[in-house]
Amino acid sequence: MSVQALRSSFGNNCHWCGLPMDFAEPRSTPESATIEHLNDSTLGGVRKQKHRRLAHAICNQTRNEFKLQAERGFQRWIAERVEAGVVRASSQPVMLVGTSPAPPAVPAAVVAAALHPAPAAVRSSM
Repeated sequence: MSVQALRSSFGNNCHWCGLPMDFAEPRSTPESATIEHLNDSTLGGVRKQKHRRLAHAICNQTRNEFKLQAERGFQRWIAERVEAGVVRASSQPVMLVGTSPAPPAVPAAVVAAALHPAPAAVRSSM
């Protein structure tokens, strides 16, 4: 499904931030419209037309970065958990009470900044 077909189905605004997108060619700016796969096939999702939306290039890229950060954070958390004292009896993992560190949290300001970047005019003056 093309950008134009998705545009006719879902309109001119980004699926994530709701702001208008740039549909001009080439699509190489942060505000350009890109196809967002809601169920990423690399994470076990199936690529179907109903799982596609339009998003700013920057929103799409930032969402993917947060997914990668979350996966890396989870892997670190698992490693720390195992190192802290998860005892394996036979093939079933058993956790010692009180040894599991809390999962890492992403600060709300980081999430908000990623999902709602400053307008292009503001970014260029920074």
